[in-house]
Amino acid sequence: MKEIGSKIKEFRLLAGYTQKTLADALHITDKAVSKWERGICLPDVTLLPKLALLLDVDADGLIAKNTKENECAGLIDICNCDFSQVIYDKPLAYYLLSHYLLLGITEIYVLSTNENTAYLKSEAFQTLGFRFHFDAPKNRNTMILNRPWFLFGSNLTQHFQGAILSGRSLVLVPENQAPVFFFARESDSYFQDKKRFVKSVASRTLGRGMICFDMSEPEKALDVASFVKAYQNNTGLLIGSLEEIAYRKGILSLEMLQKMISKVPYGRLLQRVAGKP
Repeated sequence: MKEIGSKIKEFRLLAGYTQKTLADALHITDKAVSKWERGICLPDVTLLPKLALLLDVDADGLIAKNTKENECAGLIDICNCDFSQVIYDKPLAYYLLSHYLLLGITEIYVLSTNENTAYLKSEAFQTLGFRFHFDAPKNRNTMILNRPWFLFGSNLTQHFQGAILSGRSLVLVPENQAPVFFFARESDSYFQDKKRFVKSVASRTLGRGMICFDMSEPEKALDVASFVKAYQNNTGLLIGSLEEIAYRKGILSLEMLQKMISKVPYGRLLQRVAGKP
């Protein structure tokens, strides 16, 4: 948090703001800005887009930190669905893993069925940079998914980054919906008593504009397929494409990405990512 606070102070001075004038622009107190810069706390994620705009800096760059420095791992604790089930044009597992890959988290612990375990052991996931462990993490800071949620919305990755960097256990909850992602400061606390952990952990509301569906329910899975189809066909942008994310993260080379274009149903959209007409 001190590192982020130093960044905020540096960009504030470059932009010509005092703590008071920046606070007034954000409709908060100058004491809040002072706490950010001293590393006592972090800006609320809902303020990040406006803060980044005022300071003329990319929001991800403002709070981004090497995931390895946080020693954060992923945990998928799900047994009530088939990871290989295709939802519109991608396996269900792609939608789950994309959240982790966007954060640079490639070390994933998986507690699931034997069928799902065998599916994730395929070479394709290794090519995309994942390292799977099929047991429980020991005393790790962990980002936990315990139901097959499809979650999509503005600034979602920034919400995840903010939860990781908060340094405490949290659960993210979309407006008027069930908790989705849990962030355990130490994974042992989750495994000691899962029900108690889920009830006792502090919550942070994601706010309006988030789409959240439980893909283990057939009707909801159809809703996800319809949404992904409409979004991709209308915007030309992909949702949940591990190939695209891995390429943008530098895990895949352009040559490797080009070889994958003909192997996936959304190859036409991947061609744009690869720079092909």
